Amino acid sequence: MRNKPSVVDKSEILHKIESLISQTDISCSQEQLDKMATLVVLLEKWNKALNLTAIRDPLQMVVLHILDSAVVSPLIKDRGNNIADVGTGAGFPGLVLAILNPDKHFTLIDSIAKKLSFVRTAMVSLNLNNISIINDRCENIELDKKFDCILSRAFAPLCKIIEWCKDLIAKDGVFIAMKANLEHDELDQIDENTTIEEIIELKVPSLDAKRQAVIMRIKD
Repeated sequence: MRNKPSVVDKSEILHKIESLISQTDISCSQEQLDKMATLVVLLEKWNKALNLTAIRDPLQMVVLHILDSAVVSPLIKDRGNNIADVGTGAGFPGLVLAILNPDKHFTLIDSIAKKLSFVRTAMVSLNLNNISIINDRCENIELDKKFDCILSRAFAPLCKIIEWCKDLIAKDGVFIAMKANLEHDELDQIDENTTIEEIIELKVPSLDAKRQAVIMRIKD
């Protein structure tokens, strides 16, 4: 007797997202909640073939990918409309933020093509028209229009983010680096041409781990 393949229960995923989002200051429509649930279903399916994330349990994906990305959404509200997610991997936080902020445009950047193939599939499946993709290393990219805000999530040390992306940010643009384990040594390595405006504690519902957002600008 063959084992039945596991089936991801979208309704259970949707319920969990609704429950956790309700514990934050994030407001979203039922359509946006449904898109985030569909994104988890897609990620779980594609992960088996492409090994996109070490997280296998869809309900853990809700916490560690969806909510962990969504909590930065309030921080980009007044950061302009042209936003980059560098080192996006399988599209986090960029895909989630694009769902939550349809009025902003997101450019998802990564050097690994197989991960961006998932991002493209998700864009089409979720009908996200506010996303562009760049498959390249940050330091190789040339832009006509620079970004108002550059996001990163578990991408690189702060000093490297600035070094690799300094030519991509607008004159008055801001960097938002999402960090899980921010050490003083990492802060000390930032050069004198970079200003840390603020370090914000991020609260991810049901996650017993520290999350912070480091807000940085390059001095004139």
